[in-house]
Amino acid sequence: MIAAQNLQTDFHQEGYSRLSDTDLEDLEGRNGKSGKGKKGKKTLGEKLKGSEVRGRVNGHHQENDMENLSLFEIVKLGKSATQSVVDDWIESYKTDRDSALLELINFFIHCSGCKGAVSSEMFRHMQNSEIIRKMTEEFDEDSGDYPLAMAGPVWKKFKLSLCEFIAVLVRQCQYSIIYDEYMMDTVISLLTGLSDSQVRAFRHTSTLAAMKLMTALVNVALNLSINLDNTQRQYETERNKSIGKRANERLELLLQKRKELQENQDEIENMMNAIFKGVFIHRYRDVIAEIRVVCIEEIGMWMKMYSEAFLNDSYLKYVGWTMYDKQGEVRLKCLTALQGLYYSRELNARLELFTSRFKDRIVSMTLDKEYDVAVQAIKLLTLVLHCMSTVPTWWTACGIVRQSC
Repeated sequence: MIAAQNLQTDFHQEGYSRLSDTDLEDLEGRNGKSGKGKKGKKTLGEKLKGSEVRGRVNGHHQENDMENLSLFEIVKLGKSATQSVVDDWIESYKTDRDSALLELINFFIHCSGCKGAVSSEMFRHMQNSEIIRKMTEEFDEDSGDYPLAMAGPVWKKFKLSLCEFIAVLVRQCQYSIIYDEYMMDTVISLLTGLSDSQVRAFRHTSTLAAMKLMTALVNVALNLSINLDNTQRQYETERNKSIGKRANERLELLLQKRKELQENQDEIENMMNAIFKGVFIHRYRDVIAEIRVVCIEEIGMWMKMYSEAFLNDSYLKYVGWTMYDKQGEVRLKCLTALQGLYYSRELNARLELFTSRFKDRIVSMTLDKEYDVAVQAIKLLTLVLHCMSTVPTWWTACGIVRQSC
């Protein structure tokens, strides 16, 4: 996991210098390169660098009424339960992982509105960057329409189905396939490459997919952390027993389980680092407001879900900086993300430095030109006020009086 650092020091580090209001209002196109994990062993980025997607593609697909439909069409229609669709894909992956992975790659390509498709020949011999370049050449940008940008109930439902598909895919693969160093490596590499595209549809769709993938991985990491803590307690309880009552076989089993859980946690953290550094860090300041909204919404979820790892100043700073965003919808998302944190007494105790650093900005947003933003800023201030045991001097200075609940 990206190490937490002191907020005030972090603001002035190279590469993370504090952004001025002008910087955040004059957003430029920053299609940055993908980052790497930080593990001592070979990182995800290093494993994928210059690699080719290899393998045979000769598998068969479902044997039902949707036999001739692509994965994209099945998810779009929404006539099958998501778990059933994912389970079918997993069975296909176990039978022929290259065929199934090709299907998943084309799923993300088609979700972006691209009419092209990755062929088995391309899958075998071309690197991800070459595949993306080829798909970009076949993309028709003139219409400006792609699934996530289209209006209507069908496409609104499709977005929900896409997000659900990714969440269920990770959940169903979390005990085996996710650790095979093939499926997740390929998917993360593809989404990172697409998120760096000049094509808005590719960038928007892959960013949403990558952020939802990250959220699903955060949930896996949280479960692993809980299991690891429980296993450690069981191990220590057993070890502290007297020699006559101690079960050595159980000790060995617990030790092995702890080792496996730690290795799995390291792998998941490596994946999360690759997504965070390769996608989030570049896209939270994308020129497209919808893409920035996706990033802020998901980081708020990570901090709330897995506060031990994410609720620190290394991540909070991105929300703080984005409160200066030019677009009201992005500022609004920052406020709602923070409300979810300040609402919990357990979580808001960790927000003291953030509150001190960005208090003036939060207060100024109560006078925001966007009505909805101003309303949510007042709600956020109310939550912060209710969380304080005493009235800080800056509340008084701002003319905000504490009221009894």
